[in-house]
Amino acid sequence: MLAFLYLILCLVYGISLISLCIPDVRRLFVACSPSKKIVAKIPSVMFTVPAGFIIGMICVTAFSYYLTLGLSYPIHKTDLCRRLSILITFAVFAVLIATNISICLKRDPKDPSNSAIPQYNNSVGNVIYYGICTVVFTVISAFLMFYTYRITGNELYAGYSTFSDLSPHTAMVSSFGVGFNFPTQYMHFSGDGIQYHFFFYYLCGTLEYLGLPIDWAINLPSIITMVCAFDLLGLITVLYFRRRSGFAIAPVLVLFRSSMNVFVHIKELKELGIPAKAIAESILHSSTWYKVTPYDDWGIWAINVYPNQRHLMLGISCVLILMLLMTPFVRRMGISLIKAADAKEKINAFIYSREAWLWRKDDPLHPLGLMVLSSILVALMPFFHGSALITALLVLLIMAIFSESRLVYACIAAVSVISSFIQTRCFSGSAGNVVKFEYAPGFVLEDKTAGGVISYLYNVTGLTLIIAILFAVIILIRDIIRRKPLYRTLILLAGMAPGIFAFMYKVSLEMLANHKFIQISLILADIFVAGALSELFWLPVKVKDPLASNEDNKWKVTKGVKIALQIVSIILAVALIAPLTATGVSEWATYINLNRNCVIVRTDSELTEWIMENTSPDDVFLTPQWSMNRFFLAGRPAYYGHAYYAWSAGHDTYTREKIYYWLISGCGNDIDEFRRYCQERGIRYLIDDPEFNNFNYPEGVSYNSEFFSQNLQQVAYFPNDGGTIVYKIY
Repeated sequence: MLAFLYLILCLVYGISLISLCIPDVRRLFVACSPSKKIVAKIPSVMFTVPAGFIIGMICVTAFSYYLTLGLSYPIHKTDLCRRLSILITFAVFAVLIATNISICLKRDPKDPSNSAIPQYNNSVGNVIYYGICTVVFTVISAFLMFYTYRITGNELYAGYSTFSDLSPHTAMVSSFGVGFNFPTQYMHFSGDGIQYHFFFYYLCGTLEYLGLPIDWAINLPSIITMVCAFDLLGLITVLYFRRRSGFAIAPVLVLFRSSMNVFVHIKELKELGIPAKAIAESILHSSTWYKVTPYDDWGIWAINVYPNQRHLMLGISCVLILMLLMTPFVRRMGISLIKAADAKEKINAFIYSREAWLWRKDDPLHPLGLMVLSSILVALMPFFHGSALITALLVLLIMAIFSESRLVYACIAAVSVISSFIQTRCFSGSAGNVVKFEYAPGFVLEDKTAGGVISYLYNVTGLTLIIAILFAVIILIRDIIRRKPLYRTLILLAGMAPGIFAFMYKVSLEMLANHKFIQISLILADIFVAGALSELFWLPVKVKDPLASNEDNKWKVTKGVKIALQIVSIILAVALIAPLTATGVSEWATYINLNRNCVIVRTDSELTEWIMENTSPDDVFLTPQWSMNRFFLAGRPAYYGHAYYAWSAGHDTYTREKIYYWLISGCGNDIDEFRRYCQERGIRYLIDDPEFNNFNYPEGVSYNSEFFSQNLQQVAYFPNDGGTIVYKIY
């Protein structure tokens, strides 16, 4: 119950903060959309609820974490510290909610400027449509998350395609849920701080601490953030392109990605003489990711990425919120340039005018509130999702170039940089340990030429970029002819910035980590693809009025022509949906087939229970190089777990691995040296598990079981739990 109250607290606080910073969400909608008519068909809750959930979860979780960290120094009883932190968090945010609501209620509701703002037309059709879409998004998200991470009976099942990433995530969640990971360290690599954005997993750990089982504690926030991202994505599509169908189409394009993989696969099977029916059965029963480009066989572009990287959708939601909040400034600059009479006035409006840099006086949009809300978001993003923060800054940079009120962007960027510097300094020693901008063109391609990059993008994205760019060009031409602001095309350009960046710079040890920048760019491109499809389903063509003048009928057609065009356009839209989603459909089949096999961890392990009852949360364990194991459910750190996770998170695994081999070999049969080093590093226990013998060690290295049994005190033995022995080192 407390866990659900915590999430409700996040939602209510987020909505109250949005209401405080944005007095009139409908005005924001109007400022983002080329049409006031569509605004009347969009309920305000389609922004306030998903954005409120995201902002609330970020604010409440960050406050709770830093409060607990601060209390951990004077209060050494861990359970008292956590209880007090939770109590204070609930109290503080209850007061903040009441304060925000009180301020909002005191505002004058009779603002004369509101009369021109379309109010929501609360029709039954609208309620049913948006409601059904959100329910469908929720069901799909729940299936994705629970299918690959669930507890059945006393067993935790982690799907084959996801357990690799979920291993460190499970360890981090448990470290906060049943352990006390303050100051925070990476659980597969103790004693070296943390260089990984872990706040989402602190949120999950808090929910576990408040009573949820670990599968629900991880899955519930994952589902919420995914649904929020889909709602925000659909909302932006509707606002930009005036078609409600875009609300459903945009998330579908994310769930079923466009790529050439399935077509290459079909071609390959055809060349082997396999009949069409057998080809379909082969693809739909496949349990491996089909590889066309590097790392395709890891499923890095497939639907698998979302249940794998549970915090990704939270980061994407933040990017979408920031993009929506800043869109009015881009649109306004476009309007100012249209109104300018000549080139000199256009240059003045673009560069030298007051509005180009500062917000307008008495602006009913309340730009200060937009700036404050955006600044809060970017200030707290670094350790929720660092890559999403970089993505957001790249998008906002391009938007700022073509915007009014550029100093608003500058303030937001400054807040993000300062906050990132402070937080990385605290958690990781310095910002350089977390992110390093190194010029490394070509991403993971072997052929790094322009032709190689284009070929790669075509294979990975299929028709997505082609349709998005073509549609943006059509919009550009249409807006130029009609003398409308060109902001939508410019926003696509901004959305492509992270993807371009991914092919230019390396930000971590692992170049493959850049795929997140490309992934988010493709999701932003899906907004335009969804816009194109929604316009094809309902063409923006008007019928001639026989009573109107020739000038008024200039861009209109006869009713018969419109019907013919509409039929053709619907056929084209349906024809495009098939290739746009075909690879996605095949990858859903792979996802389902592959994850019928699971890594299973017993949640009632005697070892886990003994560790939780008899050891301190800050005790470090010398273990086999485990990835997903019952040990990590106890919330205790391992000196050296599976190496890939720690390496990709930025830790020095090369040095640690040498020391680890030296330790498990018995330090040259010198027990005093072994104890000395372990005491320096806080390694209090050794888990003697048969799995030590399952790893491949370098020549001359082996696990010295006999040495440890002769020199260390055995404190626990579990004959019914793998025959595992626990030794106390000091």
